[in-house]
Amino acid sequence: MKVICIIPARKGSKGIKNKNTIKIGDKSLIDISIKFAIKLKFIDKIIFSSDSKLYLNKAKKYKNIGLNLRPKKLSSDKSLMVDYIKYQLNEEKKLGNFYDFVLLLQVTCPYRKKEHFYKAYKILKNKKYNSVITINRAKEHPNRLKIYKKNYLVNYLKKLKTEDLKPRQQLEPVYIRSGSMYFFESTLPNKKNTLVGDKTYGIKVSGKYAINIDNYNDLVLAKYFANQRK
Repeated sequence: MKVICIIPARKGSKGIKNKNTIKIGDKSLIDISIKFAIKLKFIDKIIFSSDSKLYLNKAKKYKNIGLNLRPKKLSSDKSLMVDYIKYQLNEEKKLGNFYDFVLLLQVTCPYRKKEHFYKAYKILKNKKYNSVITINRAKEHPNRLKIYKKNYLVNYLKKLKTEDLKPRQQLEPVYIRSGSMYFFESTLPNKKNTLVGDKTYGIKVSGKYAINIDNYNDLVLAKYFANQRK
């Protein structure tokens, strides 16, 4: 079972300037993800991809890491990750490299457990699932979400005709992708135009392992956990 690990890092970030070079503890977000990938012995090839030559130069210090300058058309705020993965797999195909599975590591997730990834590898190897992702319990339940319709607040879920006033503890648990792991069959992007298949296994994470740095609050929390280890 051949696995390629892809670590994408765009230079553009509207929320936090130069986000991917920010240090959590004594390492940048880029360094954290690359170092983590190197520890996973089941990976056959690691590719670090960016539209920033500065980022690529920073990654040159790592041996046996493939570097790819990401095309501009796949580097905008509106670009879809699935389109980039298709491109990268096609580039590998041109080199005669074929893989059974893809592991996508987003650099905005600084905390991961190796055992979660070896568990995911074992799950995919058994071929019962076609993708594994990390998930954490959603803070807001969809039964409580609202949208405006003709100046009136209505339930986001159309199936709810009246307000759901159940206590939070009685609502069915719902989960959201944490972003720290997307592990999937290499055929999914081209055949299904997705990174998350119809047979997905979710590995539950919480606390620092559910952090995905999107804004300054996330950054403060990530740095807090890094300081706790000192």
